Amino acid sequence: MTIKALNNFIHDRKQARGLPLTILKVTVLGIDAEYFFLQQLSPPGKKEPLLHALGGLPFSLKSCIETFLQGLRAAGIKPVFVFKGIQLYKNERPFARPDVRQQKRADAWEAYDKAKGETAVNIFNEIEPIPVSEVSRYAMKLLNDNGVDYMVAPYNSWAQLVYLLKHEKKFIDAIYGPTEVLLYDVERVITSIDFAGGGLLWINKRNLLAELGGLGSEQLLDLAVLCGLEFSSPFPLIDQPHLTGTMAVRSARDLIRNFVSGYGAVMAYEENPLVKESNYVDTYRRAYCAIKYHVIYTDKGGLEPIVTENAPNDIHDFITQRLPPELYFYLTKGIVGPEILNALTSGKLIEVVPLDGGESLEYRRFLSDLESMRSQSLSLLTQPLHRFYQAKRVHIVYWYDRNNEHEIPHRLTPTTYETVNSWNVHSNVLDPKLAELNQKDVNLEFAVVSLDDEKFAASTITPKTPSHLLETSKEILANTYWRFLQLRSFVTPQHILTPWGKALVTALTASRTEDLFAEPLIVALELIRFKALTAKAYTPSYTGLPIRGTDVEKAHILLIARVASLLPINHMPIGFSGPLSRNLLSFNSFIAKYSQIARTLIETTVFSLLANSDANRLAEDNAGWAKLGISLPFMSGPNSGLGIAMKTYLDELCGKPEPTDSSEREKMKEELKKLFAHALDVVGDIERGFRLWDTVVEAVKVAAKEGAMTNAEATAFTDADAWVQQRR
Repeated sequence: MTIKALNNFIHDRKQARGLPLTILKVTVLGIDAEYFFLQQLSPPGKKEPLLHALGGLPFSLKSCIETFLQGLRAAGIKPVFVFKGIQLYKNERPFARPDVRQQKRADAWEAYDKAKGETAVNIFNEIEPIPVSEVSRYAMKLLNDNGVDYMVAPYNSWAQLVYLLKHEKKFIDAIYGPTEVLLYDVERVITSIDFAGGGLLWINKRNLLAELGGLGSEQLLDLAVLCGLEFSSPFPLIDQPHLTGTMAVRSARDLIRNFVSGYGAVMAYEENPLVKESNYVDTYRRAYCAIKYHVIYTDKGGLEPIVTENAPNDIHDFITQRLPPELYFYLTKGIVGPEILNALTSGKLIEVVPLDGGESLEYRRFLSDLESMRSQSLSLLTQPLHRFYQAKRVHIVYWYDRNNEHEIPHRLTPTTYETVNSWNVHSNVLDPKLAELNQKDVNLEFAVVSLDDEKFAASTITPKTPSHLLETSKEILANTYWRFLQLRSFVTPQHILTPWGKALVTALTASRTEDLFAEPLIVALELIRFKALTAKAYTPSYTGLPIRGTDVEKAHILLIARVASLLPINHMPIGFSGPLSRNLLSFNSFIAKYSQIARTLIETTVFSLLANSDANRLAEDNAGWAKLGISLPFMSGPNSGLGIAMKTYLDELCGKPEPTDSSEREKMKEELKKLFAHALDVVGDIERGFRLWDTVVEAVKVAAKEGAMTNAEATAFTDADAWVQQRR
């Protein structure tokens, strides 16, 4: 996310200066969340190269955050994290920039399949870290759990941090972030903190400008745009193979000196074929204005350019179309994520290649099937907005079909909101049911199991009463979950359980309360409905399938391992060690994508409920709204580690002379501890995986009995269950 060429220049010219950490004692430090996570999770010794082979969150994420926060507390520093929001306008076609990650992942898997494990790890290690957006929701929860303030900026975090710093109330005293911060009216930025050494590194803009030959502050912005930003390409005459790092910066500096400004340089070469073909004059104007007049969220709840003087009246042309202030508020609190807002403001939803490569026909069909959920989300989002957004077309572009755009219809009749607005259940109905089920808080388990009571379900049919709106987070969450369950056809519009709903309720009731299997069970049943959770290999099939036993036994192992993949393996906060499976990583792509789309549907359901005044929007304070955001499910998908462990256990057991013998099973479990040396309790995780398997099988039996599944589909599960009982 940083200006790479300028950073190389800063490093080469030793512009980063050291200071003792004590200088920040009793201060509030504004932290750029994306910069922080990239810095914390990328350096040698901290980077987890096999994250690209496992999926899920970094094992060290929780430890990194908590260790950093402990260091700040010990130094007397109060942190405020600012996350990145909606993407800025990009004047380029989807996939215009090459993505080298896909080829590197393929190369790494090729090396792994040839038993070149060390080579594979090294190639995986060369790949850029996973996007920070994939860890942000979980990170917000950890920050909240540790009592740390955070917000999501409406757009980029740099300008928002500068606003917090320069405000008359001095919300923060210093900024820890990337060099882009210096493009604003800021004299210095902290770029690194070393708790062990008790120091920090910072960059002084005045010194940097002097090192650049006496450029002015405005010219530093010119130079940054010419060198290329994360949302705009470099000047074509600088974007050359022989001009890298410091040389690119010098070239940009010389252009600015010769033509007074970056814009002057660009206009001087307007007729150059490279400049003309890329329409770079327009690119430069947009990028320059997007930084200079960047939009921030004010302490009054409004939006405005960080520089209001001479601000143009067409900001929407280089930022994005403006949304209602209320929607930005929910964004800042993490209630609505930026992904769906990116799609709406840009008119495009870009589906990038998953970690496994996404070559299977089943995965691509699955993505097409998910378009109905995306339509629901967009309908919920746009229904209460201005007609401009209700009529705005949104298209999806897939990496494997990048020349074609597929429209996602969202002007539905009736609207999605109108189909679910009969859920307005208040505490007088909610609280007695919570007490009856011995539940303290509202969660997905409660939302599902409560509807098994037909009398209670009938009482939930509650049209909105304007004089008696929903008031509490508990009420908002419960009605959000019920609306979601109806949208996903677990409940009818009459609030009666469907066959799939009955399967869900029966299985959850039979499971352990403390297991909290509602979320993985919903994903399992959804993937069964999408024909993704089966005992069949995908086409084409990746390596990492079971290799021992008969074909029937291999199918049983694959199905059970896929179910186990719905849960994460619990691991030490270091890189993964153990066998890999690209095949199970492929199934993890299904889980991750469904979880992402389900989360968006949950978020837009909350927004729809609030924006349509089904709840009193003044009932909660800022902390309450933030807590609501981190309470929502489908925060992140699991890694494929437990699926690999389950496959390894059953596959290796198949190779034993007496696979059903208890002593053989115990030996294999001991062997697992060696194979997965850094897992905290791999045997305990396997046992939990089997409990989830039991829950899924119970749900499948009910679904088959209710006619929601064919006998052939259900038999794959029941036959595997009968086979595995003596191998657990």
